[in-house]
Amino acid sequence: MEEISDQSGGSSSKKPSTAPSNNSIMSKTTPHKNVFTNFILQKLEADGFITPNNKAEELEKNLTKPEYLYALRLLIEDLTNKFSSTVLTNLLKALADHTPFDHHSMEIVIRLELHLRTLVAVLERICFSSIVLSKELRDKVYNSLTKFAEFHRKTTQVISEGLENVFRSNQFNQSQENDKVIFQKRNYNIDFLLIHLRDTLHSLRDDETWFREMLRRVKECLKAALNIPSSVTGIPKAIPSLITHLRQGLSFKYPIASYYVGWRIMLIIRYNLFALSEDSVINKKIEEMTLMEYFWGNLEIEWANVVDKSILNSQSKFDEISNELVEVLMNAGSFLNDLVGNEPLALPHTLWFGILDLAQSYIQKSTRKSTYGLCYYLAIESLNKAPSSFIQFKAIEILLHLYNINNELFSMIKIDFDQYTQKLRETKSTDSSEKFQILLEFVREKCFEDFAQLNIDFKLPINDNEKGKRKGKGKCLQREQTPILKEIADEMADPISLEPTDQLCILKCQHEISLNDLKRLKECPICREEIKNVDVKYLPQTTIYNNLHQKFVEANLQSEDSDQVINNQNDSDDSDNSEADQMLTKKKIFFNAIKLNSRVSLSSLFPRFSKKQHPTYQNIIKEIGEKNYEKAESLCKDFLNFFPKSYSLRCVLAYIYRCLGNYEQAHFYLDEAIKLNGKNSIAWYIHGEMYFRENMYGRVIDYLRYRESNINKQYIILGNSYLFESENNYKESENYRNKAIENFGVALRNYPNNYLCLKNCAYVYEKQENYLNTLEMLDRLLSINKKDSLILCYYGEILNKLRRYNESIKYFTKANEIDPENIHILIKKAITYCILKKYDEALLDLNRVIQLNSFNSKAYYYKGIVYYVTEDINNAIVAFKKCTELDSNNSLAKMHFYHLKNITDKNNFIDINNNIITEINEINDDKSLLFIRCKINIELRRYVDAKLELNRLFELDNENFSFVYLLRKYSDFWLYLCEVCKINDDKLIKFGIVDKFNIYMFEDFTLPKFYDILLLKIHYGIIWKINVKEIISDDCYVKFTFKQEEKEENSNEDNSLEYILKYEDLLKLKGLGWIEYTSFYYLYINNPGWIQLSIETNSIDMEIDYVRFMQFHDYNSERICYPEIDHLLSYHQTIPEALKDKYFLREEMENLLELKDIIN
Repeated sequence: MEEISDQSGGSSSKKPSTAPSNNSIMSKTTPHKNVFTNFILQKLEADGFITPNNKAEELEKNLTKPEYLYALRLLIEDLTNKFSSTVLTNLLKALADHTPFDHHSMEIVIRLELHLRTLVAVLERICFSSIVLSKELRDKVYNSLTKFAEFHRKTTQVISEGLENVFRSNQFNQSQENDKVIFQKRNYNIDFLLIHLRDTLHSLRDDETWFREMLRRVKECLKAALNIPSSVTGIPKAIPSLITHLRQGLSFKYPIASYYVGWRIMLIIRYNLFALSEDSVINKKIEEMTLMEYFWGNLEIEWANVVDKSILNSQSKFDEISNELVEVLMNAGSFLNDLVGNEPLALPHTLWFGILDLAQSYIQKSTRKSTYGLCYYLAIESLNKAPSSFIQFKAIEILLHLYNINNELFSMIKIDFDQYTQKLRETKSTDSSEKFQILLEFVREKCFEDFAQLNIDFKLPINDNEKGKRKGKGKCLQREQTPILKEIADEMADPISLEPTDQLCILKCQHEISLNDLKRLKECPICREEIKNVDVKYLPQTTIYNNLHQKFVEANLQSEDSDQVINNQNDSDDSDNSEADQMLTKKKIFFNAIKLNSRVSLSSLFPRFSKKQHPTYQNIIKEIGEKNYEKAESLCKDFLNFFPKSYSLRCVLAYIYRCLGNYEQAHFYLDEAIKLNGKNSIAWYIHGEMYFRENMYGRVIDYLRYRESNINKQYIILGNSYLFESENNYKESENYRNKAIENFGVALRNYPNNYLCLKNCAYVYEKQENYLNTLEMLDRLLSINKKDSLILCYYGEILNKLRRYNESIKYFTKANEIDPENIHILIKKAITYCILKKYDEALLDLNRVIQLNSFNSKAYYYKGIVYYVTEDINNAIVAFKKCTELDSNNSLAKMHFYHLKNITDKNNFIDINNNIITEINEINDDKSLLFIRCKINIELRRYVDAKLELNRLFELDNENFSFVYLLRKYSDFWLYLCEVCKINDDKLIKFGIVDKFNIYMFEDFTLPKFYDILLLKIHYGIIWKINVKEIISDDCYVKFTFKQEEKEENSNEDNSLEYILKYEDLLKLKGLGWIEYTSFYYLYINNPGWIQLSIETNSIDMEIDYVRFMQFHDYNSERICYPEIDHLLSYHQTIPEALKDKYFLREEMENLLELKDIIN
């Protein structure tokens, strides 16, 4: 289950724009936020394709469309997705089809690479699954590679000669001499992918037990290297030795390319590291840094093989082998014979290229700047040592991708390219220099096209020729590289010496120390937890350290003699030398250093003794840890006298006062700290955290919003403050919610599984009515804890808002199984059953609520609703009466009670209805109460008042007015309205529209005119009210047709749409009674001449009441709704509001400041 790379491929059917000139900065495209966030995949899930298998099968139907191909690749490369063997083999067959590649363009080059990457991803998933491919299927894929290789050669020739050239009949049959004249603009990614596919298929012909054996051995080796308990001992931990150990004893029945063993080992290492990370055996940092160490270890070997050779010395040999390889790949017979006989031919340095390709995939997925930096130096070193254009191509591509990700951090890449070009010129290789410029421009164009097809911002280094000619560029480059080195140094640093080290150890408490400190310490120097070697994970970074040590020194990020000091310390630790001998050794080192370098700083020669190492400081920390705050306060105030200008001591003292609840004193010491160092963010952060505890959210925002910080919790506190302030400030509520999302987003980038952030994001999105994003957050929460009953219930509530009731009931049921006595969940479940017309199930849940709490008025209200819609009037009256007794403020229950009483008590009809009118006389904005009042006024023949209420109902909701059809039986009222509004019904009567209700609904001026609304150019759905009574035969269907004619007289375009319900669909509708069914979503009706709707049925007994248009904001809404019930349901809060104390845990929100945030 491993992919080769994550390089961009096409994902849009639009033709990409031409690549910008060197003076352009970026393309006019939409920023790319997350490599695994894909609109196509989201839409598939919304359309009901939930499982990875379903999505893959649907995407397989559109492999010629780049956006669908890209979505498929993302789906396959997401290793958390599981696929059946049938789906994977079907995909393999489909992707082996070469016939769609029938023309030549830059766009097709991008698509071919994406196609092959997707094919590689599928084949890798098969390799890591329990699937054995048949010989016939392997041969089919083999043969397809021949066709792909031939197409790649021809396309390369066309691109190299220029697409603007006129095609000649003999274009692809030109002589080899002519081919050499033109510099080949070749996408080497395709060459690499073809070689990988060939050799992977070849290896699968072998006894496949070797693959399982390799998986096992790599897993054991990784465990040994990382000090994870393993059943195997005696495995080396150093990278070169470990790779050699893995190669030993590995043999194949058939010859394989020499690079492939190392390449396959690398892929299996990557897969195992991912698996260990997913199982929480190691953290993300160990996964990425260990893989980077393996990258550097392998490439160090590759670099050693070319270190004594001149630049680009292997280009001629590479070109010769490259041409030979093309011929081999294009000759099917030779291709298959090679696989049986001699070692298959491969391009020189294929492993080097592959590791760079893997590094590029991590660039696109990782959020760590240190990973970006390590990949930058991998690319720079590879470029400077590149023996051919093959490696140049890949190094350039990585550097351009890095610039695109962070053009400030990697602003020096343009200088790097200029320096490399100058280096080529200095070696008197003008031809090589010119070819590099052509290659650079080609890769720039390719990258631009890659990203343009994905609608992603792509920034290119500015071509500032004058800047490139300035003197002192070497110093400028070193200065520009320092921020990158600092990111790497911080990641590799020992927290005690604060300098990079070659081996870090991750303790059980997740704090890091160097291997040297581990040997001498018995407890964690940060949290003081006892150190047990069995719990320690080793993080090897020796190769990286050795390669970058001199750069750290030159950037003043490490003292030059640190290695000597460390080595001597190590020697003394293992010897019997006395303390005096050790001091003499250090004294000798000191004087030698002075002699060697008179400018060396004393701080680099002596151990760093700071106040944090002072016994009093250690006692302060100990007392705080044991919650002896008064004693800690006394010690800290005394210690502050020795360090009167200490910023950190004031922050620690403020923390102590905060723990004592003395916020005034805490704020005082923080203000003093800020006067000493206003740029340090920790004092501002503690200020903000305390103001949050005091519910002063505006103050929190004022203190923290302009303060950048590396403390992730600061963004959580700021997000929480914006969230709560949005509840208090209606005018700025939307702006504050956006700010909350922005800050939570920063926190989630660093810690994607932060439960508090995800919960709060879900609530903000709900308040913004962005329900799809709400569901995305809830999905992430459930992936962390699938048994959180509150989140399950909340998920169901959001699905209800999207009218996806059949889905929501499943979530309410799961939540109820986990928390069977949660009344809120039971009521939401009962309401949904009521909407779905499953009244018996609804009554069971409501009776259960009453058993748990006999004073719950809502349960009686909804019982009354159930009895009312099932026409059990007497029980409905009893339930509504009980509800009003428990909650005298429930006006809606009172209205139902009085209304039902007037039905049963005709003697007091007028008095009862007058009481109802009096009760709700002040209600103007509650649709349910207004509807009841309108209905009663109609029954009392108070048509003037009824008309006013009807108009108000239309004002409150001019999109969904299905409630009005519940009043159509009052024919005298509609006659009155037609007369009062002076509606001329002659033209409607000609069309057979005679019913006064229909005439009024068609012509009434109080309703928004459909054609007027169309001028807004918004999206509409078409909704039919139908009742499927009986299905006569299984060949039945219902066909809805929508047709519009454009106003342009000469338009012959057919603008008709059809939507068909077949037997399986109609079975789901049978017996539901009257429902509203949405046949068309998201219609964009622009400038219509006329619109025609029609419906055709076959072998079905179905009634139709009406059809209406409705503006749609969400095309994922459920197609079925029940208009009879909607007006009866009162507003019911969702989980975050109804169970605020449980959802917004105050303890969780106020536990966002720890002592380690200050002392670290």
